[in-house]
Amino acid sequence: MKISAILLAAGSGKRLKKGVPKAFVQIGGKEIFLNSIELFEKSKEVSEIILVVPKNKVRAAKSLTQQLTGGLTVRTVSGGATRQKSLEKGLRFCSEKTVLVHNAANPFATPHEITRLAKTLKKYDAAAVAHRATSTVRQNLTTLDRQKIWLMETPQLVKKEFLAKGLRVARSQKIETTDEIQLAQLAGAKIKIIAADPQNRKITRPADLPRESRIGLGHDSHRFSEVRKALFLGGVKISATGGLEGNSDGDVILHALTNAISSALGGGSLSTFSDAMCARGEKNSQKYLQVVLAKMCVEDFVIENLAISIEGKKPKLEKHFPKIRKKLAGLLKTDSAKIGLVATTGEELTSFGRGEGLQVFAVVLLRR
Repeated sequence: MKISAILLAAGSGKRLKKGVPKAFVQIGGKEIFLNSIELFEKSKEVSEIILVVPKNKVRAAKSLTQQLTGGLTVRTVSGGATRQKSLEKGLRFCSEKTVLVHNAANPFATPHEITRLAKTLKKYDAAAVAHRATSTVRQNLTTLDRQKIWLMETPQLVKKEFLAKGLRVARSQKIETTDEIQLAQLAGAKIKIIAADPQNRKITRPADLPRESRIGLGHDSHRFSEVRKALFLGGVKISATGGLEGNSDGDVILHALTNAISSALGGGSLSTFSDAMCARGEKNSQKYLQVVLAKMCVEDFVIENLAISIEGKKPKLEKHFPKIRKKLAGLLKTDSAKIGLVATTGEELTSFGRGEGLQVFAVVLLRR
């Protein structure tokens, strides 16, 4: 079966509150609608794609689709004032007898769903994916039988003749439909609803957007200073002596943490900005940390979890962990329960284990 795929991407996305049409909001560094283009390119059934976008986004959409290498023809057209009008515009360019309609706001549909719909159409005129209702459903004061409730998603597959007829009926009766199954019913089609993939859900509001995660690994080590110097770890003054070498205060925990966050954000190592700050007289490692925290804030990330591992024969640090954890939680504006601290003596297997300095590894999980 050969299928024409209409990708509806002309919605304004006001409820998403991102300042751009919904289909052009980025997920994982790329526009939402490109996920669906890639979906169609993976499908064996789809032979052509009609992309329907806002009039002022036609040029941008063409530019983005030209970068794809899947081989399918993508025709980009401007949409209408409503979903139904956008569908009508897209249908004009469909050359196959079977039409698949998909919302760009469903970026996580799967090729398997398209294959299952195509098989279903051997016995039916239209088919769509949907989720079974799992919560109690009420209509005013009446509780409905949720076993009979389907929450509709896309893709939806309809024989072209029934889709065209359904649009004609809808126009003549002044009905504004919200999906293709409704149009197929207006045309008298035999329909079938099948279970959608669990991950295939429509993005409508900010809470529907996936929470992007980033993992960062940071490392730093310093030898103990030969001159009298205070020891700072995690922003806490541990002792007036026994400090670590370095142009700064030598806070090896904050240095490793700064490197971890910077790496999660795709940035460089601590020295790429701290050296210049240190040359200007800034010795406080908390100030270096604030540089990457500011970038993290701009990119809308928060710290989900932080793990810090310290290796060194001395000093004994466990008794200081509560203060260090509390200080880090304040600096990072996160819950102290999300911060893990562990220490090992190294058993004299390394220079740190022999008491010559301290080594720290930090792993951070960020969520957007």
